[in-house]
Amino acid sequence: MKSISTVLGTAVFLSSLSAQAAIDTANYRYQAYFDNALYNRCVSKPSELSARQRIDWARNEGIITANAADWGKQFKYYPVIDYYDKSIFSICSYEVTPSSAATLEKFKLLAERSDMGGRCLYRPDPNPLYERIDWAILNGKISNNAGLWGRYNGYYPIIDFFAEQLVAVCPFGR
Repeated sequence: MKSISTVLGTAVFLSSLSAQAAIDTANYRYQAYFDNALYNRCVSKPSELSARQRIDWARNEGIITANAADWGKQFKYYPVIDYYDKSIFSICSYEVTPSSAATLEKFKLLAERSDMGGRCLYRPDPNPLYERIDWAILNGKISNNAGLWGRYNGYYPIIDFFAEQLVAVCPFGR
């Protein structure tokens, strides 16, 4: 009887630890995609200073990992945290999109047109394309949400070499 209560006590203890585990970069990015691109849970944008403070606080509290915090700062996504239980409600963008960056809507439209027009014949491996997507976000060619949508739906941007503008969006192999 004593061993059963010990096993149950250990199981409860371990489950409470896993519930408090910090969110890693992959899960942070995944939730950012759904909260911003699909569910539209984010309605306001804090200042960059405020968003960075929220990211640092979440990292210091063990809610997110250091790598997730670094990714959030690099791509401008901060966690919205529940006041009472310190769980992440959503992960929102605080990016101010340059006017020249392609929005999510434009990115999706180009993806549809490029694939239907037969322009996308080559289906490369996705790993180097993630770097291309990140480069396009960081250099103001596409918005954060367009990049996340592309990453999770298997599309990458084609940037014209001379004009440095988005000209097509093609699918990649999975």
